[in-house]
Amino acid sequence: MAISFSCSCGKSFRAKDEHAGRRLKCPGCGVVLAVPLLGEAGVAEDGYHLAEPDPGPAAEPAPAMRFGPRAEVAPPATPRPRSAPGEEPRFDPEAPPSSLREYLYWALLLALIPLVVSVLSRTKESSTFVDRFKATIEKAPPEVQQRIAQLFETKGEGVELEDLLTALPGHRLAEAHLPRDTGMHWIYGALAATVFWVLALAMFPREKRTPGHLLSVGLFTGTLGIVLLLVVQYLAAATQGVWIRGRGIVVLLFYIAKFIGFSYASASDPDTSFALSVLGFTCGVGLCEELCKALPLIGYYRRDAQMGWRGACLWGLASGIGFGVAEGIMYSARYYNGITSGGIYLVRFVSCVALHAIWTAAIGITMWRRQETIQGDREWPDYALAILRILAVPMVLHGLYDTLLKKDLDLWALAVGAASFAWFAWQVEAARTQANEPPKALRAWA
Repeated sequence: MAISFSCSCGKSFRAKDEHAGRRLKCPGCGVVLAVPLLGEAGVAEDGYHLAEPDPGPAAEPAPAMRFGPRAEVAPPATPRPRSAPGEEPRFDPEAPPSSLREYLYWALLLALIPLVVSVLSRTKESSTFVDRFKATIEKAPPEVQQRIAQLFETKGEGVELEDLLTALPGHRLAEAHLPRDTGMHWIYGALAATVFWVLALAMFPREKRTPGHLLSVGLFTGTLGIVLLLVVQYLAAATQGVWIRGRGIVVLLFYIAKFIGFSYASASDPDTSFALSVLGFTCGVGLCEELCKALPLIGYYRRDAQMGWRGACLWGLASGIGFGVAEGIMYSARYYNGITSGGIYLVRFVSCVALHAIWTAAIGITMWRRQETIQGDREWPDYALAILRILAVPMVLHGLYDTLLKKDLDLWALAVGAASFAWFAWQVEAARTQANEPPKALRAWA
């Protein structure tokens, strides 16, 4: 025995009688529907279906007193793409109505513990690179000291960091966790990616997903997304000091790139004010990185509307994980190997990856909620503004977090990290509440 019912958009569904009362999201229009109880909907048995009723002669207009103004149907907006005939919705009716795994996202808060420990244990008297380099030279054998002296004699101020570190015993400063010429940071990245990927797979059992999809999203952002970001940074830097005149889209794009380049320069300059640093990190780093991480979600919702908020959240997590791990590998090779202690690797591959995942997951839920603003035929200014509104909050949180770290306001940066998780958790619970509301079409007839 099966229950037959349909959505106001015209898509029909069939459900087992034990699923009566469950809720699902229509893949055609996105409205949350309740599977009717037996007796409230048509029943189909052994392949027999209810026939479509004969419309008959035109009915007399119903008395005005029977319909309130809420029953009026507004002209529909641009329709969302519908699923293929016979395709099942992405809601899993066999899943339990509630599960602790639905709240497993709180584990991301635990991933911020290395950042908390690092901030609270940091002191203003921490040794600089120069101090540690001098201490390493003083403890080095005479032949190492002579080799370092020859480097400065032959290259002077042009001596490279790589040359200095490879000349040291063990190719590292004293108390450094890894040598300069190591590949261990790749293993750290792989371990971090695996743990976070398994965590994402364990979340939200009510959402149908395949491990390959999440892996593909993470790999895309961790490779092509990073390459695209580097290209944007290069083009933005190339516009500095150059001015052009004219009109048209090319000139507009040039000055957008120029503004991004100015933002990156303001963010990296240690002498810029706090306000200018916030502007630089938000409109440069925050905008470009969050946009690159959101590309898989933008590409999906531009052409489809079936994925619910849980799927959008998981895609955001996977994209943020891929970006965070790739960034950690690059930072380790450039700034950490042979120089820093082991704690920074824990912060970079655990806490920073979690923050990137949190920001992009929040973007995913916001995009699910506002997906109609990026669908259909739109003018590109409207489309760009819609994307900017979706990215706005994580972009600002990202920029503020980086600015506070730059200004050595570590406790305030930690507070922004906590606020980022709070924003993400609020997004999750708000989406859960919104998805469990009765269908609006039913309320209009009440």
